[in-house]
Amino acid sequence: MSHYILDKAYKVTDADGVGGGRVVVQGTNPGECALPAAANAGSILGVTVHAQSLVNQNVAVRKAGIARVVAAGEIPVGSPVNVADDTGKVKAVDEAAGTQAECLGFAETAAADDGDILEVFISLHEREGTAQA
Repeated sequence: MSHYILDKAYKVTDADGVGGGRVVVQGTNPGECALPAAANAGSILGVTVHAQSLVNQNVAVRKAGIARVVAAGEIPVGSPVNVADDTGKVKAVDEAAGTQAECLGFAETAAADDGDILEVFISLHEREGTAQA
């Protein structure tokens, strides 16, 4: 069950809109959001609470609390998660040692496959990757 502390409306700037449960980042202008350009994107605003298929319309973005997020693959409970790709899905942090990881938060539930929904405790922070090269 998702629990929110803070949801805020942002204007969608992606031409095709944005799906629900996707990580969004700061858009070009204040008050705008966009899907990330790549994995491990920074400037994370939060997670979309619902879909918004229309450009220049608002979407609710969860900025604090627990959010339902779409996974890009297997994620164990407790794992720190970050942006997996340009669709706003999340993955378990797997950046190489010495690489800064831009984290959304921590998995409260597990995901087994791409497209699964998991709950993430939003705790925006940066950490060093630990995967061996």
